[in-house]
Amino acid sequence: MILSLKKANRKTALWVVGIVVFTLAAIVSLQNLSADKQAKVDRSNAMQVTKQVVADNALQVSAPDFFTEYRLERDKVRSERSDLIRDILKNAKTDDMRQKAQESVLKMALDKQRESEMENLIKARGFSDALVFVRENSVSAVVKTSTLSREEVIQVADAISRVTGVKAEDITISAKP
Repeated sequence: MILSLKKANRKTALWVVGIVVFTLAAIVSLQNLSADKQAKVDRSNAMQVTKQVVADNALQVSAPDFFTEYRLERDKVRSERSDLIRDILKNAKTDDMRQKAQESVLKMALDKQRESEMENLIKARGFSDALVFVRENSVSAVVKTSTLSREEVIQVADAISRVTGVKAEDITISAKP
């Protein structure tokens, strides 16, 4: 009797496992069929695209030019310098040190303002871009153009001289395309 119960339980267990396997197979089959229906595309109105489509408002990304990169670098250096001077101001032990640090801050601000003003004056003369570097007793300018005529050099030097008061012989002007 014990033997027949084990056989009966075994048959029942196999029967249940078979039903479960069959049910799982049916479910998987139905899911695949449903996915196939969703994946089908109505191609009756489809057309073939043979030419590349480019959006009208697409932005063209190009590498920054010399003028942009230099301005970024100049601003970075000024920012680092400004941080250093602020630290000196905070930790200044004497009034003389504090006074010199304040003078440095003012000079940096004045140089930045004058460089920007001169660059804008040069651009106002018809050049697409310019960089100006103010030194103690001289000024250098780089103008975005392939060549500079004598008249253009005189115009640029005049603009720089009026803003800085530096003599024309202490101004260097060069062209960079």
